[in-house]
Amino acid sequence: MRKSIIAILFLALLTGGCGGKKGLQLEKGTPIYELAKEVAKSYPAVDPDQNRELITCKYFVITPGTFFTEMQQAMGKNIDELKNLDAQRLPEFLKVNIERMGERNLLLEAAKKSGVSITPQQLDSTLNFIYQQNGGMEAFAQRIGEQRISLETVRKDVEREMTIRKYFEKLYNETTVTASDIEAAYAEDKTASVRHILLMTQGKNDAEKAEVKKKMQDLLKRAKAGENFAALAKEYTEDPGSKDSGGLYENFPRGHMVKPFEDAAFNVPVGELSDVVETQYGYHILQVVNREKEKRPFAEVKTELEQQLLRNKRRELNTSVIEKLKDESDYKIML
Repeated sequence: MRKSIIAILFLALLTGGCGGKKGLQLEKGTPIYELAKEVAKSYPAVDPDQNRELITCKYFVITPGTFFTEMQQAMGKNIDELKNLDAQRLPEFLKVNIERMGERNLLLEAAKKSGVSITPQQLDSTLNFIYQQNGGMEAFAQRIGEQRISLETVRKDVEREMTIRKYFEKLYNETTVTASDIEAAYAEDKTASVRHILLMTQGKNDAEKAEVKKKMQDLLKRAKAGENFAALAKEYTEDPGSKDSGGLYENFPRGHMVKPFEDAAFNVPVGELSDVVETQYGYHILQVVNREKEKRPFAEVKTELEQQLLRNKRRELNTSVIEKLKDESDYKIML
């Protein structure tokens, strides 16, 4: 039960409206205004008094008032948990979710322009499924009501999410994989094994990130000078999943690591070191230990490869569509 409600709350946060072309202003003295003022101590960009533009485009503006209003509708009383987030993590949390809100609203605008809509019957069918999974509509309404979230809010947010999915499904129908694509994928290396060192940058400011990068560059020099990479990883890496094994990750396939990490793992020659690689987690150095190709016959894996390529193309499409919409709408982020 808890998992289902959390999923809906997160869905609401991602797909809320953006308050039109002027953005919203919080009323002084209200609980949400006081919360925003408290949060702004850690991240001044969201100060409700300044209420400056955080994201702008042709279709909407996101201000702190817009963001906190949508957050409150989505999270209900759980929005108070923002005050309990670590002061170093809070800015990153806010940036990520403000940007997601902007991207989702861009997609809703694009879906509307392309004629995508959800019928009342389709929406009711999805909502009834949600209710059934959560003990019926009355039980569901009571539970979300305890969090100060209304059924109408859920209804609107589910409709928005369904609209975005239908919009992408329309685009996915135009995505194809050719026979030569499948043959090329079969010839590629299937898995990689690497050792790596990670120095984390999450929650750090630009000056702190620069210090972390310098430390990583020093470690790279030591590794290139011949120091044992596994020993360096065991001493310095901040990745708990591989620290005890000297930074080792064995036989992982494509699509299982974040892209910059994967690109290095599958492109740096076996036995060599990567340059410093940056991901959402921090800075990495990789030592490529081994790579292996597909060992099963082509006929046996053809369908599997085709589905994998389709998934990859759709992920790439997701990113390219959003970037195109940003370019076309004069989308600007001012965080």
